[in-house]
Amino acid sequence: MMYSDEKREKHAHFVSATHPVIYWVGLVVAIVGNLLVAVTLIPFLMILNSTQLYVILGIVGFVFGSMFNLIIKDIEHVDQTHHIVAGVFIPAIALITVYIMVSVANRFNEVINNPNPHNAIVLSAVYLITFSAPYFVYKIKDFVWERKQKASEGA
Repeated sequence: MMYSDEKREKHAHFVSATHPVIYWVGLVVAIVGNLLVAVTLIPFLMILNSTQLYVILGIVGFVFGSMFNLIIKDIEHVDQTHHIVAGVFIPAIALITVYIMVSVANRFNEVINNPNPHNAIVLSAVYLITFSAPYFVYKIKDFVWERKQKASEGA
């Protein structure tokens, strides 16, 4: 009775209308999360040496990338265009955010005469690679699964 055709038809419009909303809210949450991480990491940029910072930034990037990938993967009816937009847009925002964050921390270091500057490009690249890794692994697994499906259909 709960899964009757009448019930499905009644709620079909609501379900199809909510998916884009969930998708865009997820993207906004990912962007805001990246901005909050950037702000909270500024004091660490001023204190830590490069090796420690690479490890911390790599872990944070991987965790946020995994959460972002989970958001994208769990939305059932998102078409391929949204995956491409998300796969390019969010890492680009993350890259810009980390670059600005490192530049601001280096400015603070100059003001307080702290001789601990960091290379913004290298740190941005570390964050981008670790942030994007879960998404690329997911897309590669998806691609391999599709090829196996096509091969099994052809046999």
